[in-house]
Amino acid sequence: MPTVKISSNSILFNRKRNWMDFDAGRLLSGITLPELARELWQYILEVASGLRTRNEINDFREIAIFKQGVTL
Repeated sequence: MPTVKISSNSILFNRKRNWMDFDAGRLLSGITLPELARELWQYILEVASGLRTRNEINDFREIAIFKQGVTL
């Protein structure tokens, strides 16, 4: 199952472009919340239709859903 990584701020997204899939920090740079939500929904639909996420492109297969503490 693909994992979509959403960055909460644009600085992090730009610093970690090869890890992050979606830049939600754009909300602070003028895009409206409904527009950003539509973009995220469209991206999720594309992933569900076969678009590969950054994890899949980079062949990262580790997952830590229920791990407590810091996950690197």
